[in-house]
Amino acid sequence: MVGTLQRNAGPSVTWRLFFVAGWRSYLALFRWLRPSAFIPTVIGVPVVQLIWAVHLGRYLGAYPPDYYVVGNALHACAMAGLFAPAHSIQGERYGGTLTALLATPANRAVMFSGRVLPAVLTGAFTSAVMLGVGTALDWVHVPLGSLPMLGLTLLVTALSCSACGLVVGAVGLRTREATFLANVVLYSMLLLCGVNIPFAWLPGWLAAVGHAMPMSQGIEAARRVLSGAGGAPGLLCWELLKAAVLVLLALYLLQVLERGSREKASLDDV
Repeated sequence: MVGTLQRNAGPSVTWRLFFVAGWRSYLALFRWLRPSAFIPTVIGVPVVQLIWAVHLGRYLGAYPPDYYVVGNALHACAMAGLFAPAHSIQGERYGGTLTALLATPANRAVMFSGRVLPAVLTGAFTSAVMLGVGTALDWVHVPLGSLPMLGLTLLVTALSCSACGLVVGAVGLRTREATFLANVVLYSMLLLCGVNIPFAWLPGWLAAVGHAMPMSQGIEAARRVLSGAGGAPGLLCWELLKAAVLVLLALYLLQVLERGSREKASLDDV
């Protein structure tokens, strides 16, 4: 829906809608800047998962600790990437503000895409912290020369996961609970994207599903960057392509499901 405000809005209004509205929506997920809610959710859970995976891997003796550190560090960005965009939309529904939000003439693509950016930054930061934990515990070595490429890998992987979270949030316009779907996707990534289980150990069709999911190429790229092997830029291009497809899919679903929810008067159903 295009209105007078949106038609006459300049770049400053568009950028404010993208950055400020997206950031405020993200802060609301953690009760407005309460570290007591933010730190355990974003940092605590991934640290426990990483330590558990490394010790289990050591017990099984299948791969060295750095394999599990890299996989679980990259998987950490999926938690923020999946749940933040999904809950920023679902939370509007539960709070009773979704109808008012969709009644505005604001550009939908700008408004909802802005909710991805904080999740990308948080996800990349979380993955970096996990790699720092692995380095401090002497489980992985991060060469200084690899930091720029590694940072780019974290950002691209976080973007891909956040784009998937936006798709989950779009589906939340018609479902009563997007959290369940986000959890299914999160643990599917853990099992199928090469986090702890190599693709060679999976049945062919499951490996194909894992390769198509977000994060799989990002994890492999990070391992290659840290080992000094080549091929990381090509893998990141594939990850960026998946992110672009997911963003376009999310925006399409938001448009279609918004229209359907208006017709069925189901926007406020919780």
